[in-house]
Amino acid sequence: MEEKLLRLSLRDGRNALQYVQSLHQEVRQIATEAILECSRLGYPLNNMEITSKARELMRRRRKAFA
Repeated sequence: MEEKLLRLSLRDGRNALQYVQSLHQEVRQIATEAILECSRLGYPLNNMEITSKARELMRRRRKAFA
């Protein structure tokens, strides 16, 4: 997983791994999934897109467990 993140660059110049490591431990997994999903969909890799996708993924999980 780390290799994939190392290869992806965010709009601000950091690689995705640096971005994820700068986040709180509790949100790293969902942020990683959001980055990979944004990349797969061709979305720009910036904080706004990643945060939006992470929230969407969290909503889906909550619905699935409800």
